[in-house]
Amino acid sequence: MSLESGRVERRTLERRGDVVEVAAPSAWPNARVEAWLDWADGDTDLPAAIFRFAEAQVKAGQRLGLFEGVGARGRFRRELGAALLAGQIALRAVSPSASDILEEPETLLESLARHRAAHRGRRSAMEAAAALGERLQAVADAIHRCHGDPDACADPQRNPSLARAAEAARAAGASDWAILDAISLAKAGETRLPATAPVLPDPAPLLARAPSEAVPAVDRALALTAWETGDLTVAFDAPAPPAQALGCVSLMAFGGGEEFDVGGFEAAVGLLATALACLAEGEPAVLGLAGLAEWLAAQGLAYDSDAGRNAARDLFERTRRAAHAACPALNGGPGVFDDPELALMLGGASAAGEPWEGPVTFAETADGHIVRVVSEAALCGLQALGADLDAARWRLLGHGSLETAPGVDHAALTARGFTEHEIGAVEAALPYCLALREAFRPEVVGEGFLADVLGAPGEDLHDPRFDALRVMGFTEAEIAAAQAYALGANRLEGPDLDAAQQAVFLTADDLGPTPYLALLAHIQPALTQPALADFTLPWDASLEDVQTLIAQARRAGVCAVRIQRAEPSAYQGLDLPPVREPARPESLRAEPPPTAAAPPPEERIVERVVERERARRKLPDRRKGYIQKASVGGHKVYLHTGEYDEGELGEIFIDMHKEGAAFRSLMNNFAIAVSIGLQYGVPLDEFVEAFVFTRFEPAGPVTGNDSVRSATSILDYVFRELGVSYLGRDDLANADPDELNADGLGRGKADEPALAAGEPQPASRYISKGFSRGAAPDNLVVLSLADHRASRAQSAQAADVCAACGDIAVVRKGASLICETCGARAGRIDDQAG
Repeated sequence: MSLESGRVERRTLERRGDVVEVAAPSAWPNARVEAWLDWADGDTDLPAAIFRFAEAQVKAGQRLGLFEGVGARGRFRRELGAALLAGQIALRAVSPSASDILEEPETLLESLARHRAAHRGRRSAMEAAAALGERLQAVADAIHRCHGDPDACADPQRNPSLARAAEAARAAGASDWAILDAISLAKAGETRLPATAPVLPDPAPLLARAPSEAVPAVDRALALTAWETGDLTVAFDAPAPPAQALGCVSLMAFGGGEEFDVGGFEAAVGLLATALACLAEGEPAVLGLAGLAEWLAAQGLAYDSDAGRNAARDLFERTRRAAHAACPALNGGPGVFDDPELALMLGGASAAGEPWEGPVTFAETADGHIVRVVSEAALCGLQALGADLDAARWRLLGHGSLETAPGVDHAALTARGFTEHEIGAVEAALPYCLALREAFRPEVVGEGFLADVLGAPGEDLHDPRFDALRVMGFTEAEIAAAQAYALGANRLEGPDLDAAQQAVFLTADDLGPTPYLALLAHIQPALTQPALADFTLPWDASLEDVQTLIAQARRAGVCAVRIQRAEPSAYQGLDLPPVREPARPESLRAEPPPTAAAPPPEERIVERVVERERARRKLPDRRKGYIQKASVGGHKVYLHTGEYDEGELGEIFIDMHKEGAAFRSLMNNFAIAVSIGLQYGVPLDEFVEAFVFTRFEPAGPVTGNDSVRSATSILDYVFRELGVSYLGRDDLANADPDELNADGLGRGKADEPALAAGEPQPASRYISKGFSRGAAPDNLVVLSLADHRASRAQSAQAADVCAACGDIAVVRKGASLICETCGARAGRIDDQAG
């Protein structure tokens, strides 16, 4: 590969909250460019940074006496820069941490126990600090969400949200002065509080010299330390001094199969050896071969075969000869190591020598999408074996359609309610999916479709473990067959490939750890550094898995092994059954025989707190509510509400008409988010306190609402209205109280005829005739409760007391005063007047 083939272009790259413009080879994907940016300390002109690095190595080599004359220095500078830009080699200086070497058997167990305890203490301190930091950040957020008087917002006595956040922080272990500091920082305008994680150094990694023969107690302690900490290297031979510089040659950069450029490869090895000698300046350096398993597959050689292991050893011997022939001053030589940074700089090719991930790899399209493609190594291997390339592509990448797929085809989906729209959405997502289930996610098919047509529970749609295909009744066998047809498989099987040819394309998951250990032991004589077998097991790997792997490494004859577990998934959770009271033994439940002198049993009330899993409370299919039309700052707003049967608010809809599509969509989705929160039990007053007094346009006077006459934003208006209507928060109403009637329901439009005070009003004014289906009779009226009480009070003051029964029920009948309760005559009006 020449420098001209790696054309340099400028591209825009988003990284860590910043957008930068980078000059980099056009063939490099963004992930590779980011790795080189880190290597160049953020220099966005990568070609310039690479040639400056080459110039620095020229000066170092001149001090070491590696170059003879100006011509040799200039040629090295050009060739090194061109090889780096072409992606043939990569190198970097390393600062190895001082590993503690444990070799004494009598102190090994004690040292391993101390190392595990140090890791546990650091992890516990970090987790406690992270939880405390979240609580203190919630204190600051409670102040920032408050829009009003700054002093009132920062006062827990006047800001209930702040009081709750401060109480939670105190319960988490925060001192009062830490809470006051958080309040002061938030009041000063700091949105993010400083990290509270303690500055605890990572315990130094360990290198333990394992006994030559298995010792159960020692092997278990080694496995436990490796499983728990992930930074233990178990050596079965004398450890080598740590390297100060690492470098890799990308094998696939020189072609595969019969087209492998041996001369170009040896020249790149010699160039890298000289650059490593300059970079390390006399200290140990290791030269690795990136993509060994891919190179073997490209030659048509199986990884787990004598021919593959012999070819790998010959390649490392050729590398050692070429390195020392080009630079005899190199302190070191070829080795096997795992360095993620160098792997990213070379496009994902690792120097660990482990089996490959398979013939299918990932490529980035021009629009930034990641798609599955057949790797170059697989294509070269298929050509070397004389296989049908088109048939192999179909088997690896699939047909990209479900039209005639076995099990899950168009007919089966249509029978389950799918239309052309949903089927088209699923097939449009297939190129970007690793599994068929991903194409049937709710965000692809639509939550409404899954809930309404398939009957999927709404609360399950947000669970990452939700499986729409299983909900539709498809079996695992049908799903697997359809996935192999639509997406292909990561292995090559077929009538045109025999068992030996299929073995060429087996992956690390197919082979397991034994072939990897066997290859490292086989190539060790060709290495100048002890081979280190590096394993990353799944997060849920057991302690026995680690112990077995250490035993296999000892039997295989490798020099050292390092085992760690992958990080747990973000969706990893612990499902606990509900807590149940233990059943009392029969002997304890038996009542003692009653006696004549025994007192009656005393009644007791036993209360028990039962924790319930948070679940979504569904609204009734036919629900009550109201629609409020208003105008905020000249912008019409329609607020729709939906209620539970007992009248509690369960959903809202916010519709606007003069705004742009983006703003309307944001308001609609905001209303959906609030509705989901209400249905999961978030109190309405929490939303009201969070969003009243928010300020943004449109804002200003409010017309059409009898309680709210001005608002600082749409959200301020909406939650004022909801607070007044559902929480009785009259303090949020800012209308003239004289304009409100006793029922607080307003007078409607200004052009409607005014109703006299105390006049009965038809029930149709307040009850939906459509909701009640005409169940409310037409002659049902609503009386103003306040006016009725006032009229009774006035009547009581004006009425007389009956002397016979004492009731205030004396009424005028003609010229006499008669008690309506007992019928007694209380007197004449003329007598009262006199």
